[in-house]
Amino acid sequence: MALSKPKIRMPGAARAGIGLLIVGGLTVGLGSYYDRGAVAFFGLAMVTGGFILYMVSSIIAKKRLQK
Repeated sequence: MALSKPKIRMPGAARAGIGLLIVGGLTVGLGSYYDRGAVAFFGLAMVTGGFILYMVSSIIAKKRLQK
């Protein structure tokens, strides 16, 4: 059996960030498809917020793991 590196537990904020990325991407797609600029722009804001939330929480989790 090959040795694998230990599993890193994903923080709740990172999971929420991934959720925002997915829902925001769908919102952007639907807003573009139905030619609703405001909905697509709102989705873009959701994607941006989700990305920032995911990146910040993953960086904090890795720094805590190193200590």
